[in-house]
Amino acid sequence: MSTVRLDVPSRSVACLAIPSLAFQCELAGRPGLQGAPVALSDEARGRVADANREAAAHGVRAGMTLRDAVGLCPTLHVLEPRPAHVARYADALVEVMAAVSPLVEAAEHGIVFADLRGTEGLYPAIQDVQRAVFAGVPAALAPRLGIAGHRLTALVAATRAGPGATVHVTTEDAAAFLAPEPVSCLPLSVEAVERLRLLGIDTCGQFAALPRHAVEAQFGFEGGAAWLAACGEDPRPLYPRPWERERVVEQVQAEPPLVSRESVLHALEQMLGRALRHPRARHRFVRQVRLRGETERGGLWEREQVLREPVGDRARLWTLLRSLVEYATFPGPLSLVTLELSGLTRESGRQRSLLDVEQTRRREQLDEMVRHLKVRFGASPIARVVDVEPWHRLPERRYALLEYDP
Repeated sequence: MSTVRLDVPSRSVACLAIPSLAFQCELAGRPGLQGAPVALSDEARGRVADANREAAAHGVRAGMTLRDAVGLCPTLHVLEPRPAHVARYADALVEVMAAVSPLVEAAEHGIVFADLRGTEGLYPAIQDVQRAVFAGVPAALAPRLGIAGHRLTALVAATRAGPGATVHVTTEDAAAFLAPEPVSCLPLSVEAVERLRLLGIDTCGQFAALPRHAVEAQFGFEGGAAWLAACGEDPRPLYPRPWERERVVEQVQAEPPLVSRESVLHALEQMLGRALRHPRARHRFVRQVRLRGETERGGLWEREQVLREPVGDRARLWTLLRSLVEYATFPGPLSLVTLELSGLTRESGRQRSLLDVEQTRRREQLDEMVRHLKVRFGASPIARVVDVEPWHRLPERRYALLEYDP
């Protein structure tokens, strides 16, 4: 475990893990179910997605049908998933880690990494990091924290930690710490893991005992990276989220919920107008657009679009937003719609030609129009005529129509 002060290399990466985040979110809001057999259904509400220990004691397992689960445990409480609820918790976990370090990666729902390098002055001891992280996470979610010198070691440490506890692994102990873990935790493809198991290699310790050159000969670069990870020297870096200085968020709380697509578009048009009038977005260009719709029962619909070039024109932004909504399938009537404009920039440069200015301008206008049509319809509705066999006696063989793709 941790000491008061530790060497910097052994505390480079922190991993906050909440196993089965969707299940924990539902249990956190229902303290009366503590100690009762509980199962979480999948989104189709036909099978068990997860179950607690009390339900597992009756034979309830993930993947079985709800009918079979209730047959095994008549007192089973079945909870429906609420993706919107889970997404809010997942975003909150990212913000908690962002308060500790500016370099944060959300690997998946319930697992967040943070780069701790450079934070030794703020958090000289592991206990300081633990207090800073757990202060922003509800105890009912049973958070776990792992701290190590590399990514995989920190993740395994977090999964081994108990609820509300922290496991710290030094660089010297990393290989022995990972040795009993299954090879499925390594950054290998499913096919590679199956090949290893056929060879009788089931644990990270057995895998690390192989010569590195032999592993790379069989599995290539992926195998070499996995071998280093099994030795406690995971070479994979963190991929932190882009740092956003400013963003504009607009929301509409609909009462009653929005049922028709036209009502969603009308609300979205109003939000876009308010967002562009916001002082942060005035005379600015937008690089990324994010839409989120939530139902009263916790259903979630999300779309995110990164623009090829920054856009500051309302008409062009509206064309993009409308195309995202027109062909969307919502999980139900939307009670909350959120629009987020991010990646705000001051300028949008475009190289102009010194010669044939008018022709170049018309071609740019045509290209822009085709790009908008492609976003709206999914394919370019414009074609161009090309010569194929101009000498052929049949007119239809002389030319061909090819999709115009700028």
